[in-house]
Amino acid sequence: MVRTMLKYEKISKIIPLFQPGDRVLVEYTSNVPISKILWQSITHHILNDETIIIFDFYGIGDITFRNYLRSAVSEEYKKLIESKKNIYLFKIGPGGASYGRIVGQEKVYTDTESFLKAYYSMVHRALSLPRKPRYAVVFGLSEYLYFTGSSGLFNLLNVISTIPIEDWVTVVPLNIDAIDGRQRAILEEISSWVIRITEEGCQIIKGGKERDDTKR
Repeated sequence: MVRTMLKYEKISKIIPLFQPGDRVLVEYTSNVPISKILWQSITHHILNDETIIIFDFYGIGDITFRNYLRSAVSEEYKKLIESKKNIYLFKIGPGGASYGRIVGQEKVYTDTESFLKAYYSMVHRALSLPRKPRYAVVFGLSEYLYFTGSSGLFNLLNVISTIPIEDWVTVVPLNIDAIDGRQRAILEEISSWVIRITEEGCQIIKGGKERDDTKR
């Protein structure tokens, strides 16, 4: 497993390059150890110094967190449990919340008006926290798009264009095996960074001076 994880070290090294207002799309395929990548190489790295706000659809963040804890060594486990105090969590729909402080809970809305109102409410509360987060992570977007299709993508684009956020870096893990190519293309278009994780390793598709120029 250690040798496997060495393929994905690049993603933690580029995190310091992200700037507030950036939208970072982390594309991954279903056959990679995504729970370990998300919580060891991304979220845990951010938590070293920063407060994180997490928007968790369907409890996907909680599922990946518990999957990671079952495989974490004792030192990693201890550090991550201690850092839970720096995670503020919005639950969206069903699911658990074992990895942070719940500061809000919303239903999974499919109509545009309700989705916009819920998003605005969550952002307003996030910006009012005692320690303003520098990073936000959105879990479960692939599942939301899978269940809602084009209407879900429209809802997402509507809130991004209506309420742009420049206060934090938004990191969005996206299972590209679960959505269609047109949805993926639109999400890539509106992202500042696109990072792709496959069995071969980590590749920067878009963003920064370290972008890989290999063919997609």
